[in-house]
Amino acid sequence: MLLKFAVGIVAFVALATGGYFIVKENGIRTLGETLSRNLDSGDYLAALAIAGKMKGGGTATPELEATIAKTARLLVAEDIYHQAVKAGNEERWVDARALLVGSEAVSNPSFKYYEEAKRLLQETEALAAGVAHKTAVTISTLEEKAKTEQGKRRELEQNKKKLESTLSEKEKTLLQSKAETAEANRKANLSQKDAEAKQAELVAEQARAKALMEQVERESKQKFLFEFKTYRDLAQRGKEQLDNAAIEISAKRDPAALIYVNQGRNFFEEAKAKTAELKSSRTPTAYQGQVDALLSALGDFLEASKQFRSAVFLIDDQGSAAFTESFSKGKAALSNAVSLLLGVSSFLAGQ
Repeated sequence: MLLKFAVGIVAFVALATGGYFIVKENGIRTLGETLSRNLDSGDYLAALAIAGKMKGGGTATPELEATIAKTARLLVAEDIYHQAVKAGNEERWVDARALLVGSEAVSNPSFKYYEEAKRLLQETEALAAGVAHKTAVTISTLEEKAKTEQGKRRELEQNKKKLESTLSEKEKTLLQSKAETAEANRKANLSQKDAEAKQAELVAEQARAKALMEQVERESKQKFLFEFKTYRDLAQRGKEQLDNAAIEISAKRDPAALIYVNQGRNFFEEAKAKTAELKSSRTPTAYQGQVDALLSALGDFLEASKQFRSAVFLIDDQGSAAFTESFSKGKAALSNAVSLLLGVSSFLAGQ
């Protein structure tokens, strides 16, 4: 998938500088018609290329900007959808659900795999819920069994005490024979051994229950780490777009630079929203600091995107103070974000 993005980026740069893409289909059609057709057919990469050429040709409008942003989000949704399908095929239901929840793939009806993504989300939610329910039922059953066995043990101890009391009374009042007393003691010992065996079985069941709970805990941790890594990866992809944008700005290639800035910003906004939701509902206390670090990095990345965007509009006057200030602030924010992202990546590598 990274290769697909790389190919798309090369296409965008070539299109932004002109001379690569010529649209022909039953005669001459406008770029706008071709853009709409590619969007309708779900060819988001080609749509972004056409939009870049339109913008490079001086037809930039708010509607075109909105179309570029929408198409970039749909391209991200397509990548996420394919990752979720792979996770589903590998029966990693929790991972597939984490990828799809809140994604454009299941929230935007215009996404070409919208219906498939909705069905996949429903299936993975049901399967993930089934696993959780089965675990909960198993633990509950073991707890009930433990209580039952404890009750039986207490009952046996009480019966033993009653038996011992009865034997004592019989010795005092009836002077039973030694044979009868020995038999009664034998039965009492058997009862004690049975109680001890039950207790040992109970201890074993409790150990199995503990092991099961620890397994659930490990799986929950792995789910969190997988989801956290997914959002880190989105931030890394956005960072690569900003690196490319900085090169294009320095070379005064504003159409390509703006495409890179917008693509990077879309990655960051998607990652920030999902990371914030992860922090608020599913982050273990021990990892709060790492999630906060990723959120801080995403904030700096968005600030860098904003400053680079301002620099793009001043790109023809690179000697001006305004351009220098925007470009410098953008690079500083990008540097801060990269430093924070490296810390997050080091943490994930150690898990």
